[in-house]
Order: sequence, then structure tokens, then C-alpha cells
Amino acid sequence: MTGDVDIFGGDGGGRPAGGEALDVLVVDDNALDRELVRRLLPREHRVCEAATARDAERWLDTQRLDLVLLDNRLPDVDGLDLLPMFAERHLPVIMLTEIETPEVIVQAMQRGAQDYLVKGALTSENLRRAIRNAVEKAAMRRTLAAQQRALAEQAATLEARNRDIRALASALTLAEQAERRRIAELLHDHVQQLLLGARLHVRLLDGAEGAERRGLVDEVNRILEEALQATRELAVDLTPPALEAEELEEALRWLADHMSRLYRFHVHIEAEAPGRVPSRDVRVLLLQLVRELVFNAVKHAGVEQARVRLAETDGGVVITVEDKGRGFDVAATVGPDRKRRGFGLYSVRERLELLGGRLEITSVAGQGTRATIIAPVTEGASD
Repeated sequence: MTGDVDIFGGDGGGRPAGGEALDVLVVDDNALDRELVRRLLPREHRVCEAATARDAERWLDTQRLDLVLLDNRLPDVDGLDLLPMFAERHLPVIMLTEIETPEVIVQAMQRGAQDYLVKGALTSENLRRAIRNAVEKAAMRRTLAAQQRALAEQAATLEARNRDIRALASALTLAEQAERRRIAELLHDHVQQLLLGARLHVRLLDGAEGAERRGLVDEVNRILEEALQATRELAVDLTPPALEAEELEEALRWLADHMSRLYRFHVHIEAEAPGRVPSRDVRVLLLQLVRELVFNAVKHAGVEQARVRLAETDGGVVITVEDKGRGFDVAATVGPDRKRRGFGLYSVRERLELLGGRLEITSVAGQGTRATIIAPVTEGASD
């Protein structure tokens, strides 16, 4: 490690040549030993002295330190017992020992010391080299600790994101099943009943003549036309033709007509721009999100109309859905505690974030709600 970084530089006498001066704490109960260490240290270093563990703790609390030279024997505490305190702060520590005892050296390294020196063999050169190594090792440990913290934070964020995605996938599945039930009910309760009625009228044709027969034929035609209209509307609901155009404005105007026919709810469309969205996947998603926001107004706002504004930004579109209804508590409805309570505004926000966009909602009780969709529309956004 000694050949890569030399923070003390080049005049050979232990003095930094333009290097950074260090704040060094010398912890030793022997005043002569402390003076010896002070004289061997480069002059640029600032030296603090402590004769006891308590004095060392005071320096640690009041002074920004870069390095600790620590005697292994102190009058109040064994020097080894102080090592964890310095290691927690990622301070490099060099142990100063009377004799080279392997057991003491091993314990010192295990508890966080970067190096050790025998007092009787202490020179400016080996002290300089030990300081350089200790500072490098401590810097590497700090970097490693920071990287480990960052990885732990990233792992926690990823796990939370995975939980959100699993919850969203579950909600999407439930929504898909609900849509299937709605289609099945429509086919069973409406289209199928119409076809059964047409078959019954066809059977009655066998014994009918004249005006009665013409009336039965007309009724069969009427019933079949109604069944065809129902299937056409279902096909349009599932795949609106307006989505085939790249401009979102046409799809929003279809949505306004759709909400008017189904719920007698009037949606005003204000298009400052056509809202060009090249990706069909993104157009489908944005129309679904707007429909969900409008449907929330139908169910909860207590009004009969809403306003949808469409605008373009650099690389994206902005869609605002606004009503003058009763309003609601935004935090309680779209906050983290509502993640698994349904497929509503929280789901809209999550799907937008997966797309790279965001949802902004403001609402005041008695004054209505404004929901703004900000979404990228580049070709890559559909990924």
C-alpha cells in the first residue's frame, strides 16, 4: 500500500511537500514519550496531547482529528479498549507499544488499529510510513463503509419498489377480472337475452301470416339491430378507434362522448395542443388514467361535469382533470397507507411513475379537485 499514494511527499525528512497537514492526537501517559513523538512528527502537523483515556475522549468531542497515536497502556483504561471508539468514527489509529507482543498486536488489529510501532525503535521515517499507511487504510475503510451504506439503501429502495410493483400487478389483475365480469354480465343480461328473444320470434313465424308475420319480422330485425349495436359499443369500449390516431385529443373527445352516453356526465375538453403521442401503448395508458380520474369525479365529486385540459411540453404531455365538486383528503386517499385498498388514485400515480411521469393532485373540501398528469411521450417511454 505504500507505493500508490504518498500524502507526505518528497523531501525525505518526513515533512509534507505541499501535502495536507493533519490534526494528530497523541495519547500517552508518559510526557517524555509524548514529546518524542511530537518531535518526530512533521512540523506541519497540529498535535494534541492526552495523558488519559478521559482526556482523549474530550479531544474527540471537541476537536476534528485526522489521526490517533495511542499507547497500549493508560492509567485509567487499557489502550486497546479505546480502539472501538476511534473505529466508529473511522479514525486511523497507530498503536505505540513498549515491546513487540504478538498477542497485543493481533488484538489491536482486530479492534480497529491500522498499524503499530515499538517505541524503542521509533524514527521519523518509520513513523511517516506508518502514518501514510494508516491514513490510506482508514480512507479505504470509509469509502467501503459509504459504499456498503449506499448499497443497503439501494437494496431497501429496490425492495420497496418491488413490493409496490407486486401490489400494482395484483391490482391490475383484479381490475382485469372486474372488467371481464362486466363484459360477461353485459353479454349475459343484455345481448344473450336479445338473441333469445329473436329466436323466440323466429319460431312464431311458422304459424303466422299477413300482418302478424310482418310484425314478427320487424320485431326480429329490431332485436337483432339492438344486439348488433350493443356488441359494437362493447367493441368500441374495449378498443376505441380514436386510439389509432397519434394525437391524444381525438381519444379524449371520444372519452367525453363515452362518459356522456354512459353516465350523463359532461366532460369539457380544452386542447391547447393536439397532444401527439407516438407510442400506442402510452396513448392507451394515458386514456385509461384520464378515464379513471374522470370516473372518480363521477362517483365522488357530486357534480355533473368536469374539465379536461390537454397541453404539450418538451418531450411530454400535460393533462389536467378538474371538477368543482366536494373535494377530498389527498394524503388519506393516495398516500402510502392506501397502497392496497383499491385500484384508484394511488394506482394512477404508480403507473405514471413506471412510465417516467408523475401525478400531482390538489383538492380542497367544498372547492373541487385538480389532478394533473405529466407524462413523457417519447418512443422509449412505452418500455
